[in-house]
Amino acid sequence: MSRASARRPRTVSRALVASALLALCLVGSTGVAEPRPSALTGGPAGAAPTAVPPVGGATATEPGAALPVPLPAPGTDTAPATGSMPPPPPGAGGAATAAPSSGPSASGTAAAGATAGRTEALVVAGARGDIPVERFGAVGDGVTDDTAALQKALDTVPTGSILRLRAGATYLHSDVLRVRTPGLTVLGRGATVTATQETRSAFHVDADRVVVEGVTFALATSTERFHAYEQMKVRVSADGVVLREVHVRGAAAAGFYVGNGSGDFLLDRVTVVGSRADGVHVTGGAHDGRVVSPVTTDTGDDGVAVVSYRADGVPCARVEISSPQVNGTTWGRGISVVGGDDITYTDVAVRDTDAAGVYVGSEGDPYYTFPSRRVRISRGTVTGANTNPAKDHGAVLVYAGHSGTTTADVTIRDLAVSGTRPGASWELGVLADPGAGVQRVTFSGISLTGGPTRPFHTNASPAVRLFDVSDDGAAVPEHRGW
Repeated sequence: MSRASARRPRTVSRALVASALLALCLVGSTGVAEPRPSALTGGPAGAAPTAVPPVGGATATEPGAALPVPLPAPGTDTAPATGSMPPPPPGAGGAATAAPSSGPSASGTAAAGATAGRTEALVVAGARGDIPVERFGAVGDGVTDDTAALQKALDTVPTGSILRLRAGATYLHSDVLRVRTPGLTVLGRGATVTATQETRSAFHVDADRVVVEGVTFALATSTERFHAYEQMKVRVSADGVVLREVHVRGAAAAGFYVGNGSGDFLLDRVTVVGSRADGVHVTGGAHDGRVVSPVTTDTGDDGVAVVSYRADGVPCARVEISSPQVNGTTWGRGISVVGGDDITYTDVAVRDTDAAGVYVGSEGDPYYTFPSRRVRISRGTVTGANTNPAKDHGAVLVYAGHSGTTTADVTIRDLAVSGTRPGASWELGVLADPGAGVQRVTFSGISLTGGPTRPFHTNASPAVRLFDVSDDGAAVPEHRGW
């Protein structure tokens, strides 16, 4: 090297500087370049999911992830005799990431804070990606109250982002958590979000096209049944919401509450253990939705219910529930439609219910529901129904209880019914209270084994058609009321 060249100042190309700056912007607080591949779609995490994986298709899994151990169900509580939940009042594991603390290296703490500040600035600026809640200060150690950090994360990440909860972590919250960002995906397979205050225990999805997958929502302590929005464990009040493999372990009211006119919703393989009210409660004019393979255990009211209160203005409509499993209720029915239009249940498995295993109709004071119209329930089993002698429902009951309304076009077929409480007055019943109407109810393809001596009873004979029904192998006489 010549003396001249040795003294010449070194120069760096503008392209190289630009590349270096771009690399710095893409590096998060963990030192890993973003965006990472999306666990939901397999594509770039920075892009909004273009489609939700089809029902029954492969979903993201994380190594070592396992379903949480169910909490014990709460004891039976006192509830209204009809069993329906009244409408709520309007308006209403892994290594923990420690928060920064003082220590020998003050400069190190300051540097960490500066890095976190830069990261948050990038998120606020609109960067999409796979973002851990720890970036906002969540700890997830099962001891720290993470309410503020979780809510900040939910409010800060932009539309199209994935907000990730760490597998094995337990995040505590002492107030209602709300999702208000459309198009957000919350992934948390193996993570638990536990409410510590039962009166403020809800996780509320209040934005369209939100996906929540793999998260377990738990309640630390349940003392009684509540009825308000703030106690519905997972509440949906928006369109296009997907809850996939989401689990509820303890709820002060309903486990899953879909209402407030929500449409185009999907609950896919959700589970509930120990809710004080219904396990899955679809209400408030919810419409055009699907509930696929839900599993409820020891719920305080109905296992899976569609309920339409007159106070809501419009009934629920066009809701399909496929392959529901109801494993015991401490109060209430197995599957039910208490007001609603075009509601379908298929491939049901219901056992050990306090009242009827299958219940369709309308209710009056104090609930005042719409009638049930064009309801289809087909294929499945009902075992050990109506264990409570104080409720004379039998295994299957169609009941018109709201004066001035008419429940009509109800078809219940292809069920295997066994082990109904022998002291019940009937297996299959159709009843109408004075002033309430019922029309065109059909029972067919039903086998009855054990249970009450009377296979069928009605006080509305012209409204009922029954055929191809057997009782302990013997054919039940056909009934052609219409």
